[in-house]
Amino acid sequence: MSNLDRSLKSLMRIEILVLLGLCACFTNDLSAQAQLRKLPANINHPTINVSGPFINLDGNSLIFLSDYADDDKIVMYFSTRIDGVNWKDPVMLPKTINNGLNFLKGYTLSPDGKTIYLTNSRSNGLGGFDIYKVEQRGNFWSELINVGLPLNSKGNDGSPVFSADGTAVYFMRCEKMTFDKAEGCKLMMSKKKPNGEWDEPAELPAMINTGNSQTPRIMGDGETLLFSSDKFSQGKGGMDLYMTRWNGLAWSAPVPMDFVNTSNDDQFVSATSLGRYLMKDVPGPRKSEIIEVIFPPAIKPKATMKVEGLVTPPSSFVAVFNQKDQTRIFNGKPSSSGSFIVYLNEGNKYDLSIDPEQDNYTFYSKAFDLTNDKFAQIEKISAILKPLAHGDEIELAGVSFKPNSIELTPASNQELRRAVRLIKGNPSLNFNLDITLFGYLQDSVQSDADLTEEYADTLKIPISYTITDSTSADIGKTMTRDSLVVKKMYHNDRTPHQSLEVANYLMSQGVPAKNISLSHHAIAALPENKKLIVKISVK
Repeated sequence: MSNLDRSLKSLMRIEILVLLGLCACFTNDLSAQAQLRKLPANINHPTINVSGPFINLDGNSLIFLSDYADDDKIVMYFSTRIDGVNWKDPVMLPKTINNGLNFLKGYTLSPDGKTIYLTNSRSNGLGGFDIYKVEQRGNFWSELINVGLPLNSKGNDGSPVFSADGTAVYFMRCEKMTFDKAEGCKLMMSKKKPNGEWDEPAELPAMINTGNSQTPRIMGDGETLLFSSDKFSQGKGGMDLYMTRWNGLAWSAPVPMDFVNTSNDDQFVSATSLGRYLMKDVPGPRKSEIIEVIFPPAIKPKATMKVEGLVTPPSSFVAVFNQKDQTRIFNGKPSSSGSFIVYLNEGNKYDLSIDPEQDNYTFYSKAFDLTNDKFAQIEKISAILKPLAHGDEIELAGVSFKPNSIELTPASNQELRRAVRLIKGNPSLNFNLDITLFGYLQDSVQSDADLTEEYADTLKIPISYTITDSTSADIGKTMTRDSLVVKKMYHNDRTPHQSLEVANYLMSQGVPAKNISLSHHAIAALPENKKLIVKISVK
């Protein structure tokens, strides 16, 4: 074994007490999810050391170091999980990649897992250490490609990580760098220009760059940044992990990630865009293995949903609005193949729409509720926009009303504007606007706030009486007559008024009244199946 290999192996020796301390740092309120989970045996083999894991934001690709190679050399392995659950048996990456591991753990993956970024000191570079990339092309990987200026410089640049949408990159620029150590590092950030080139990188604020800040990790939310440093007073020893958040205007003061920091070096971590678990290496059956540690709720990054769309025809417009304040968070066009990708952060409700270039074509819309963390990491949608024809039905999924009311919500405006465009773009067609309530309720008393409507039910009740008029021939006889009783009933069918509310909005936007007819229905349903469907159809 060479001196280099012995040095690399020695770097992976961590006291078993680290793991014990890590397990003890969790509180009981995290019991709903596994607090610490190991990767499966085909990754964490009991006779093999594995370390330095990096999982891509999509959560389907993983790279890590292993000593399962000739002469126990340290090499990089690659694994994927197509079903989102089970990792395939890892494969050793080609020598072109493993020979590029000059700064041993200065590697990362692109958000989609199809590009590996390395930190290398090749002689044809721009400086000491440069950022290189290798791209997956089918079953093969490309040669190392220097990413060039302005990300690389005459100094030492490495450990790049990209935002989920690929429009921002964070990396470190260091005064000194060797195969296993970096010193005097600063975190840099660059944004992508509309032409695809990168802006000149800028240093992050001084409260983050305190003298040796390294290995940045931007989370899927694009707001939470993890990094390591040995220049903060709160450190436990060696390189410790810290977290800072972007609030739209500035970065917050870094806080130590004490739930994983130890007295040893804590540095090379990663997480998927769901932001639930932090992946790292710890002592294992031999020397090291890979685990995932749950983020405490107080510092958990926002989860992010990736929406992968495919639209026909590609000549369309994709937009996403935050329903709460109607701010536009995405606006773009699909690729020439009709594909597009949008990222949505946890904590809001969103309106996604695909609008055609021609006003007489149909549109597509879908609402996403990300106000809790129970949602898919990846959502796939497919839309076909076509000329409107007789018999077509279009659900206006983005139309909603305020609770227990006939008043439209502000979030409905986007969907109603699309309906106006479609109706006015087809002046020769007549439309029916229908609102159907599934979950009709009624009661003789106003037992629920949903029972806002009322009607009077007239009942005929027979009443017996005795004739007492002495002049009547029927005196003393018992007779009956009908008495009318008005009984008030309460119910939740607001659909007649709601359909008028929508129709009035359409007409206020220039839709001719003669082109619209109305219908409404209320159907009983179980409470868990309650919903309101608004749709227009071509008559």
